[in-house]
Amino acid sequence: MIINLLPASRSSTPPYGGEAAHSNACYTPRMMKPSQLSRRSFVRTSLVASAAIPLSLRAEAPAVPQPPLASPSSQPQPHQTVPMGKIGGQEISRLIMGGNLIGGYSHSRDLGYVSTLMRRYNSDVKIRETIELAEAHGITAINTHVTQENSFIFNHWKSGGKMKWIAQIHADPGGGYSQIQRAADEGATGIHMNGDGAESLLAQGQFERVGESVQLIKSLKRIAGVGAHDLRIIVECEKAKLDVDFYQKTFHSLDYYSAPRADEKDAKGAHDNSWCNDPQAVIDFMATVKKPWIAFKILAAGALQPRAAFPYAFNGGADFILVGMFDWQIAENAKLAGRVVNMTMQPDSKRTRSWC
Repeated sequence: MIINLLPASRSSTPPYGGEAAHSNACYTPRMMKPSQLSRRSFVRTSLVASAAIPLSLRAEAPAVPQPPLASPSSQPQPHQTVPMGKIGGQEISRLIMGGNLIGGYSHSRDLGYVSTLMRRYNSDVKIRETIELAEAHGITAINTHVTQENSFIFNHWKSGGKMKWIAQIHADPGGGYSQIQRAADEGATGIHMNGDGAESLLAQGQFERVGESVQLIKSLKRIAGVGAHDLRIIVECEKAKLDVDFYQKTFHSLDYYSAPRADEKDAKGAHDNSWCNDPQAVIDFMATVKKPWIAFKILAAGALQPRAAFPYAFNGGADFILVGMFDWQIAENAKLAGRVVNMTMQPDSKRTRSWC
């Protein structure tokens, strides 16, 4: 059999219900019997087939050189779109960039490959592009753990970038706080014990060490915070009247398919599926707190859409939101955060907690 590549009649409806990519994109192979093939038709068919082969597949076609991609610093800089607030005297954008996606921490439930996919996508060059794009859209701070690979932040500073770094830490198992000193030495603007660290100390009956971490951070002239998944951490900090500059507390609705069942009461979902088991309790207690509140996990690790989660967080009382973002999400999220903050600051908004 010989395949004839002459164009067949085109259907008026593009395949898969979409628009055709271009006017002569569709060719339907038609089978010919050997007896139908004359020398003239063979030559004509061969010429048409050759023309139909994409240039990229012709070995004899010379490669067309492509211009190099522009570096992020050479690209046009968008106007700032994110409103600002203050934490411990430091001006910080109301939208803060999270470090999980850059670090490859996906919280992807059953999809075990997603963390690897994140790491493959976020190459060193892509991470540099991402942080510079975030800064160009008015995002002024990023939050990562001090033990994470943070060279992209240091290289950003060496290139003239101004992104502030809020570093997460754990207490040393033996009783010290070496991670606090490391974060300060490496240039962190703010430092906080993260939720896992604080909750572990509470479970061990060593909650006083959370207070010690706050005192040490402030002695190093850094803004000091405490992170939590479990609301009891914030409650204990307020009872102890710790001199924190901010709290970083998980906050999200339960309006998604993999949300915990009503009988699942743990602060973190047993299946890596929830980080705020009682959002109304968080709203009610944080309404009594006079310190800035950075809400994180507001998307429930990607289960909620920003257009729903951003208003939910700010109307619920958050002063700042911490959101992990890929480069292609930054512009839209920055604009959305700006619109939501401006609307939430209006007198007729649903927000009842005073802004910090």
